[in-house]
Amino acid sequence: MMQYLTLFVLMSVMMLPVNPVLSAPVLPPLNSSNTGEQLSGKFIWFELATVDIEKQKSFYGDVFGWSFQTINEKAEQYTLIKNGQRNVAGLFQVEPRNETQLGGLWIGMMSVQDPNTAVATVKQLGGSVHTPPTELPNRGTYALLRDPEGALFGILKSSSGDSPDREIENGNIFWMDLFVKNISAATEFYKKLAGYEVVTNDEAGAKRTFLRSSDKFRAGIVPLPDDANRAGWLPYVKVEDVTETLKKIEAAGGIIMVSPDKSLLDGNLAIFADPLGGIMGIVKWGPP
Repeated sequence: MMQYLTLFVLMSVMMLPVNPVLSAPVLPPLNSSNTGEQLSGKFIWFELATVDIEKQKSFYGDVFGWSFQTINEKAEQYTLIKNGQRNVAGLFQVEPRNETQLGGLWIGMMSVQDPNTAVATVKQLGGSVHTPPTELPNRGTYALLRDPEGALFGILKSSSGDSPDREIENGNIFWMDLFVKNISAATEFYKKLAGYEVVTNDEAGAKRTFLRSSDKFRAGIVPLPDDANRAGWLPYVKVEDVTETLKKIEAAGGIIMVSPDKSLLDGNLAIFADPLGGIMGIVKWGPP
């Protein structure tokens, strides 16, 4: 099952050209007032690159009850994804490479203190730059990058500061996992990039690796099977009930890729693909 997941992630990554259309619209700030917070390493925003905005709106609206606010109606369209009154992500249009290909790709945006320094660090450590540091009015400065194994991610220096750590509500993006072949090299890369503390522990006989900053766990690092050839980041949404959410996913045309298993958070985790191939996880999470 994990190999199937890996293959599907690779298909999504390779099909999408991910053009830097984020610079087209004028976006609202992340926070209504400047928080004064700088939480390096925290994923503070998320983007869904897609070849069909309307199809994604229909799917994610049915599954999570998300609503959508279009920022502009141009070809380079950008739409805010909202969970209640809170903005949780953005949705932007890319062009398919040919008429037979679909595509959807989630991109996490990591907080950094200085985007230019972060980009220089990525280059020095063997990563690559997809979109160089670009300033967006009201939002801040972002860049799109790939780590040495090719995993795509973003960095963002928010002009309104980072949102303080708080309990995450159902329907919000809750967690990020990085799937890579070389866990040791990946931990060193992200440690130097964002100042993470690397934490490891054993769960049910399996060693797990976590990235922590400002005394909070921010992401996990998961091994890819040997026959996989591309790394990737995977976001998870917090839900009230995994089984009921999976029913909504299937009814809306999604594909269940990893079903609940007692060995994974006691059956409170699953992974799916949306109808265009975008990969997400869902998690029911309570106090440990």
